[in-house]
Amino acid sequence: MSNIPHTIPNTIEVLDKLRWNAHLCKHSHFRASMKGRNLHVLCGVPIVVINLFLGSLFFSLINAELPDWTKWAGAALALLTALLGGVQTFFNFKKNYEGHREIGNEYLAIARECERLIALYFDGILDLEHLSTKIAELNARYSDINQRAEEYIVSDKVYREALRVQNLKAEREPSLVEQMRHRKAQREANKVATSATPA
Repeated sequence: MSNIPHTIPNTIEVLDKLRWNAHLCKHSHFRASMKGRNLHVLCGVPIVVINLFLGSLFFSLINAELPDWTKWAGAALALLTALLGGVQTFFNFKKNYEGHREIGNEYLAIARECERLIALYFDGILDLEHLSTKIAELNARYSDINQRAEEYIVSDKVYREALRVQNLKAEREPSLVEQMRHRKAQREANKVATSATPA
């Protein structure tokens, strides 16, 4: 308990805010990645299935005389696969969801480093001067990730869902800074209770 500071330094507050933002960005990009993967599969599976069906059906009936409606149905299915293939190529779902996943992992690395540095500070291993240097490095990395993330847009709906998940997680698993605030408040409440109790 002696390592609990009387006040949480602004440097730690800044680092905790960076941790929070990095986690929020991680959740946003991971959710966007899942959505992009689902779209990729939604377009890709029908293409494969229809092409297999058409290829095997028409190959087996190559010499058979087919009614006109089967020719038109086959042409419509071929057109549908071309359309789905064009949509998949134009929107490049695979590259998009892989990019979101990569960016999300980079934000996760920033958040974990923030958590590690906060723990080192509270354990008395790292002082504020060294911590401020580390924050400058983390901010530069965070800025670089933000610039690369501009290519991978997160919709407002996905962002709001990520924010909801982040808030729920924060309630279930308070950050180290929140735990320290809680311990400090308990310590102060115990002092008040001890001083108010007659001897």
